[in-house]
Amino acid sequence: MLVISTATKTAIIAIQAGETTRFCEIEADCKQSEKMMQEIHEILTKNNISLADVGNFGLVIGPGSFTGLRIGAALIKGFCAGMPEKKVVPIPTLDLMAAQVLKDYKTKNKFTCYMKAQSGLFYGATYDKSGKKIVDEHLLSGVEVLKGGENKYCLAEEGFLPYIITIKPEILLEVANKGEKEGNLISAKDISIKYIRRSAAEENN
Repeated sequence: MLVISTATKTAIIAIQAGETTRFCEIEADCKQSEKMMQEIHEILTKNNISLADVGNFGLVIGPGSFTGLRIGAALIKGFCAGMPEKKVVPIPTLDLMAAQVLKDYKTKNKFTCYMKAQSGLFYGATYDKSGKKIVDEHLLSGVEVLKGGENKYCLAEEGFLPYIITIKPEILLEVANKGEKEGNLISAKDISIKYIRRSAAEENN
């Protein structure tokens, strides 16, 4: 399994092939596809792994950085080109955050994960105590984020709420492997990014 997340400022790479597992985090603000390619190439080369060895792929599909999401989707589609047997596990960003919440906190009630969107808005999704999504991804204002009594979590890199989490490479791989076991697989050509809202450039036109 080769899994990448380019939805946030810290890009993550997780590679598992046989007994070999390798992780990499890149502080590139998800804007440098060349750096992602270079890191993946170095991991594969240093560990004598080919793309054929990693099996299927995993991709964080958003919401998040518009540029980062496009880079991630393009990389995975490129890797799958010429290998139609390879499938992709799509991973919503807020679902990944929820999995990290369950690792870091003892959740006894429902909770909501939030990310910053643009123009003072936020992405949010709510989960029950087991991590099952009960309210899908949607846009909220800052005032709406503060409503409700459930625990609220955000990324440490954004830090706008008291409860914070940092997505670990290990949880990225764990979620991807779980999705594969559950049969949550699609063809690379069917990758659909969860933008939730239009980019600033599109909204200004």
